[in-house]
Amino acid sequence: MLLVLVLLLVALAPGAAAQPTNILIFIADDQGEGDLSIYGHPSLSTPNIDRLGREGMRFDTAFLTISSCSPSRSSILTGRYPHSTGAEDLHMPLPADQQTIAQRLRNENYYNMAVGKWHLGDAEKKHWDVVVDCPGRATADQAVKALSERPQDRPFFFWVASKDPHRPFDENAIAKPHDPADVVVPPYLPDHPLVRRDLALYYDEVTRFDSHVGEIVAELERQEVLDKTLIVYMSDNGMPFPRAKTTLYDAGIRTPMLVRLPGTVPAGSVQKGLFSVVDLAPTLLDVAGYELDSAQGISRADMLRDAEAPGPDAIYAEANWHDFEQFTRAVRTERFLLIRNYYWQKPLWNSVDSINSITWKGYLQMQRLGRLTEAQEFLFLEPRPYEELYDLQVDPVSLRNVAGTVDYQVELNRLRALLDNWRVETGDIMPAQPRRDGWTRDGVPLPHNQPWYRRYIQAGGRSSFERF
Repeated sequence: MLLVLVLLLVALAPGAAAQPTNILIFIADDQGEGDLSIYGHPSLSTPNIDRLGREGMRFDTAFLTISSCSPSRSSILTGRYPHSTGAEDLHMPLPADQQTIAQRLRNENYYNMAVGKWHLGDAEKKHWDVVVDCPGRATADQAVKALSERPQDRPFFFWVASKDPHRPFDENAIAKPHDPADVVVPPYLPDHPLVRRDLALYYDEVTRFDSHVGEIVAELERQEVLDKTLIVYMSDNGMPFPRAKTTLYDAGIRTPMLVRLPGTVPAGSVQKGLFSVVDLAPTLLDVAGYELDSAQGISRADMLRDAEAPGPDAIYAEANWHDFEQFTRAVRTERFLLIRNYYWQKPLWNSVDSINSITWKGYLQMQRLGRLTEAQEFLFLEPRPYEELYDLQVDPVSLRNVAGTVDYQVELNRLRALLDNWRVETGDIMPAQPRRDGWTRDGVPLPHNQPWYRRYIQAGGRSSFERF
């Protein structure tokens, strides 16, 4: 009896060793900001993902540092802005000198697993025990397998990076596909039957990932480690549609974010403060009891523990090469968004998967019929404004640029200073000349007579498309 009492007192003593916290990040591939039922979406039912928010915290204004797959993931894992990782463009591998969550936790005897889309290059793989690249439909099977085969005597870091809902969309991805009549067409897209059909297929893949999240959470419950695991659900960039993915509007960089850890994150809470994922890695490590000295972001663990804790006054984001050359920067506060287009002479590029879609066909049909709104026509505007300023209080979808409006000049100058200072502080230098010439896939240039390129030319025949 005395021995039992002594052991209990030791366990409760200040500084007694706590069981290491497992960390699991669910990351959707190209999911839009509010495309979950927990965010009030009227057509999507995502009960398994919603559960993470009901039993934890929902972030309403969480933002990515870029709206492009691989540089976004590199930024998330390092806690650094894309231009500081050396992997700022699409398909760039993460350099070996960049420290990630996985590398840091490996030093603490964590077992690191990655399932789904890798997209980080070869150098980073050495910090992981398991790396399984698989299609979206196989995410749950491979993730459950990895969990069941892990060593039970070590804490784990698990990166579940589904390829859902990235294009190309699978037909019949779920048993009961969504009806195009029920989709919500955002105002920056034309309401066309092909756009509706495409959105319905996108919804199907969001729903499929929801079912996979449920299967993986069930496995954690079976192993009795669910409540010992810090879980985050998020996306890597906006949905793969025009004026969303690859852009710096909220549709491109605002991410759904849910966090669950009983005893640390209050259940059913809603965090309304700004949050940038550059702070995610140091925050998660802080909660687990570690630091990431190389991160540019800082721990926001107080925001996880208290829904009333404030976030930063502003977040910053960038757009670099993704199929086409870009150099665009943005600063967003609670009310305002300033976007600066350094290649203003070029139209607002879409990603190649977007312009190979049925949505793009519908977009061009509506353009030929003269039925696009001014905001939808902005996609073809050449040149673009050098600066775009949006008052999100009255224009939450960023459709009316007020940069030239006298009433907003004070705020415009304030945001200019914030953006310029951030660029200086983080060493953000514009290249002297475009880094790439045309679109490449795995480093192989594609000729200018490809179908996607012809579609762009057919959109208006502008010669500048040939210059990139």
